[in-house]
Amino acid sequence: MLGLYLTAELNNVTDLTTEDSVNEPFEYFFKLECTKCHEVHDKLVSVNLYEKHEISGSRGEASYVSSCTFCNSKSNLNIQIPKHFNGYTNEDNSKSVKILEIDSRGYEIVEFIAQSPFKCKGLNSETIFDKIDLSENEWYDYDDNAGEETSITDIKWEIK
Repeated sequence: MLGLYLTAELNNVTDLTTEDSVNEPFEYFFKLECTKCHEVHDKLVSVNLYEKHEISGSRGEASYVSSCTFCNSKSNLNIQIPKHFNGYTNEDNSKSVKILEIDSRGYEIVEFIAQSPFKCKGLNSETIFDKIDLSENEWYDYDDNAGEETSITDIKWEIK
């Protein structure tokens, strides 16, 4: 089982997590490589926690099922949130924390691309910051209620 790990520096914010609901699921975007032919697929694959697809020739289902466009090898991906993960906190600063568990069969995950919105709250005010874009690996704002600058910087994503 692989994991998507986040390392970041939170300044005056805490509880960083995905904006995720059944009606508006958070999409995890991955760049994938086929483990059979080693071709990296040219399009990003989008996977969420709520969508499930039947695995051909099996009774199971997965978050994403496809055949390689180059060698036609069948592959699938399953994702879930770790049981004890409730958000990347201020205490996690500079630590690598698993935010997603990934069961990948037939794919090697080359990279995670942050394209969907995140949310967090003010460390000293409980102000909710939503629709946070981490695609540039940094975010800056101002917490009016606490009267202080807020930021998320030094963002690093790892699949391991």
